[in-house]
Amino acid sequence: MKYLNEFRQKKLVDKLTKGINHLMADIGRKVILMEVCGTHTMAAFRYGIKDLLPANLHLLSGPGCPVCVTANDYLDKAIAYARKEGMIVVTFGDMVK
Repeated sequence: MKYLNEFRQKKLVDKLTKGINHLMADIGRKVILMEVCGTHTMAAFRYGIKDLLPANLHLLSGPGCPVCVTANDYLDKAIAYARKEGMIVVTFGDMVK
């Protein structure tokens, strides 16, 4: 897992962190980035990414990936509609996996 191992290298992490800190100092104001995928939110927490960010850069958890946050009941209804003659249901490819 080439990229996973690269991001665990302290020198690379230090370089990226320093670059982010310089960029945020140049911006000079609060910046909020919204993550929309729960998997990304968990990775930022699990691997300590939030702890590496400067004080003026905030991660905000968004609504979640449409695929991840869709209730089973909603999917059941979509399937029922799709089975009706003349009905077309359009969705994300990931939603039908």
